[in-house]
Amino acid sequence: MRWTRIVLGSLASVALATGAAAQQKPDKVVIGYLNLVNAQLVTKALGLHEKEMGVPIEWIKFGSGGDVNRAVAAGQLSFGGVGNPPATLGVGRGLGYKGVFVLNMLGPVESLVVRTSKGIEKPQDLVGKTMAAPFGSTTHYLTIAYLRSAGVDPTSVKLLDMAPSDAVAAWIRGDIDAAYVWEPALNKLVQNGGKILMDSGTMAARGYPTWDIAVAMDDFAGKHPDFVTKFVKSECAAVDYWLKKPDETAAIIAKELSLPLDDASRMMKGTEMVPCAKQLGADYLGTSKAKGKFVDTLVSTATFLTDQKRLPKVEARPTYEEFIAPKYIEAAIGQ
Repeated sequence: MRWTRIVLGSLASVALATGAAAQQKPDKVVIGYLNLVNAQLVTKALGLHEKEMGVPIEWIKFGSGGDVNRAVAAGQLSFGGVGNPPATLGVGRGLGYKGVFVLNMLGPVESLVVRTSKGIEKPQDLVGKTMAAPFGSTTHYLTIAYLRSAGVDPTSVKLLDMAPSDAVAAWIRGDIDAAYVWEPALNKLVQNGGKILMDSGTMAARGYPTWDIAVAMDDFAGKHPDFVTKFVKSECAAVDYWLKKPDETAAIIAKELSLPLDDASRMMKGTEMVPCAKQLGADYLGTSKAKGKFVDTLVSTATFLTDQKRLPKVEARPTYEEFIAPKYIEAAIGQ
């Protein structure tokens, strides 16, 4: 009995030590966020992650999901934000992360802008024109979908790979005739002789939904699973703040993105925030037992990226299902 007590005591000590290690706080959390309008700007401005996690938070701004993927590959982030094409590329290229939270559904906050002086009224008018979009992004995906659905060969348009800020500079120089980008670059094109021909909300209604998703690094989540839940809990609070306090949110966005208040309010209307409980619905992430339609979007996006020679193949559906991880929302809201 004495030896039994010693052995059991030793095992208990090991278990306690292992549990303590699993719950140990990270020295800091590094969050890569996208330069666009969503409730993550609220999380950042109000210090919600600092309050929830109790550790230093380092925020790094990125211009596109492709840039985030490169930082992930370099091991620079704890969390990031990517659209469905960069997420699909990340899955296909074996990046170690999981989708844990819907940052936003994309509507008119992303739009195809054409130069008014060029007389572009329909997709066929883009033939022979020079157009910009960040390759591998949601807008690149929708550009090809928009052209193909209208019977226009995408190769008949001179499509250039440009980040939104670079597209603005090229537009002002007169180097491009059209660009499919997001706010705040979008409004700069409109203010400088452009008009909107198509937007991501309309494309979603046509069967091409696009979204941005927060990703947690596998390595970080393995060491600090409770901190992934804390991350999601803070993001849920920011979405609630956005929905309940639109005026205060607009003021935050205006400050974070250096925009006039009216512009911030307008941009908010072009982006859909999804409450956490709703994110577990079939149209979004779904649940741990039954993944939602985001998996369908990943599969269709993978088909597009394979056609574009940006991915070698479409992975088996379970690979995309594994990327979606609703368990952290379930833990955050007690489901």
